[in-house]
Parts: sequence; structure tokens; C-alpha cells
Amino acid sequence: MTLIVVWMVDASAALLREKLGSANSRYRVSSVASLKDFLKTTRDSNAVAFVDRSAVDALATSNHQPTVPVVAVCDQRFSAAVSWFEAHGWLSHVVSAQMLQHPLSVELLENVISTLQRKSEPRLLDWMSNVAGRRVLLTQASNRTDRLERMTEFLGSKGVTPRIVHQIRDVAEELITNAFYDAPVAAGAVKQAIPRTQDVSLPEDDACDLIYGCSDDLVLVRVKDPFGALTRSRIVEVLSRCAHADMKVQVDETMGGAGLGLWRVFSVASFVAVSVVSNRHTEFLVGITRHKAPGLFPFAAHLFFTEATRRRFWQMWDTDSKDISIGQSVAIAILKK
Repeated sequence: MTLIVVWMVDASAALLREKLGSANSRYRVSSVASLKDFLKTTRDSNAVAFVDRSAVDALATSNHQPTVPVVAVCDQRFSAAVSWFEAHGWLSHVVSAQMLQHPLSVELLENVISTLQRKSEPRLLDWMSNVAGRRVLLTQASNRTDRLERMTEFLGSKGVTPRIVHQIRDVAEELITNAFYDAPVAAGAVKQAIPRTQDVSLPEDDACDLIYGCSDDLVLVRVKDPFGALTRSRIVEVLSRCAHADMKVQVDETMGGAGLGLWRVFSVASFVAVSVVSNRHTEFLVGITRHKAPGLFPFAAHLFFTEATRRRFWQMWDTDSKDISIGQSVAIAILKK
């Protein structure tokens, strides 16, 4: 049985206990009020801790690094959560206080807790239960526009509002583009940024995996690339740069962009879950609620990083070409699995 350690102010703690209490008593909840009690209680390896801003500050000043997964509850805007990720390398999960009040919160919390308790790789597909959707494997970057049009038509037929369809389409386009153009560069398959106007192809066995769909409450898109080259530091650096510069950021020529697309993904989403198995795959799952709640926009960000036991090696298919010429179709090949 999972032990939930709650170190938060009374109002948020009571709400969290109420939400978890609806989960058929699958959790043991222990409330603590001090750093000493927190460190003592979290010796249980089956624990997942929930902390608020004051607890985060207390942990930071104590120089104690938590030994169990920590979910921080943020009572401010998303930019504040970004600064927490930046300042605390042990923190990979932040949920807004507004999200705790949202009907989506019970399902989200259970997905996060069960994923954190898995002994193997995270399975973000498990988060897409009760979703009507479609799945497609993309091997050519040039096919993404047609697929996005089909996604738009599908979601529209399910009664999703044009505003949310536009938002989720932008998210999907950004993630697919990253999978074809940024990920190969980060993985070392290509030595220079690939212009977005050029086509890129992936092996059929290692295609870009796209799933999209909706439920009564959510619209979701999930994109998985076969590279696993994204790092926590890269995500935090991009988000921090955008948050601190108020979107007035310089283009990062090494990756072909400024990171504004990734910032928009996190900013528009009700929740973002990222799972990276190093040198194996990177997976994004993004959800947008279909019904707007009053108050500040609810958000949640979850970063799962796993070290792979085996590494993949990639290169351009045309090994005689060291540079990408104008109009050239860039084919990526795997050397070793």
C-alpha cells in the first residue's frame, strides 16, 4: 500500500486527503508538520510526498534531498512552478492548488501516484483510459500536416470546441516537429539543425507514435519519438528562459528554435507528462480540459526520467554526406539497438 506523506497548510492538506479518500483506501495518508517528521516518515520507500511552498523552502534551506518522489502544490502561476524546477533538482512534479479543486484532480493524482510506484518504465498510455481516439505511426515529417487536418476533423466531430481544437493542434504540431527535427540533432544522428522546410524520414520500426482523442472532460494528445534525447536540464532551461524573459528570448540556433513552442505547450495545457527513457524514447502526454473552471488556470507538470540499460546509436542514412544540402530529404537510420 502506498504511503502518502502530506506536508502542507491545513486547507490544501484537507482537500488533498479528501481527494485521495475517494480512492477506495488504497493509500495510507500521514500528515506531518515539521522537517524532522517529514524526513522520518519518508524513510518508507513506498512513500509519495505532497508538499507546499513553505515545505519546499524548508527542504531547500535544510540541504536535505528527499529520498522519495515529491509532488509540490503551487498556489501561484505556472512561471512560479518553473522557478521551483530550476532551483530544486530533486523536484519533478508540480500541481497547482487550483488543480486540486478541479474534477480532473482525482484521476490525475491516481495516475501520477501509480506511475511513481511502478518499478519499471512509466506507462503514460495508462493515463488515456476511457478516451475515444486514434493512433498513427508517422515516418515522414511531410505527412504531419495531413494528419493534423484529420485530427482537427475528428475532434470537431466529437463536439470539441474550435478554441480547444486549435490549442491541441498547436500542441501536436509542436511535439511532432520536435520529434522529427530537434530530437535527431539532440541524439547525434544529425550534426546540425535541420530546416523545417526539409523532409525527414524515420525507420518504420521506429516511427513517431501519435495518439489523439477525447473524453467528456479532456482532450489529449500523446507523441512519442524513438530517440530519448531530451533531458530535464533542457526542459527546465527552455521554460526558465521563457518565463524570466517574458517571452522575449533569443533563438537557440543549435536546436533550430527559441523554445517558445515548448513554453506554449506547457502554458496552454491543463497537464503535461513527459517520460524519457534515455537513448530509447521521449514521450509527451498533454491534456486540456474541455470545461473552464473559475479562478486561475489549473496546471500540472510531471517529468519522468529513466536510465536505459541499452543505448541506441543513430546517423543519417547517407553517410557520405556530412552536410544537409538544400532540398535534401534527411533519412535517419539506427545503427544499433
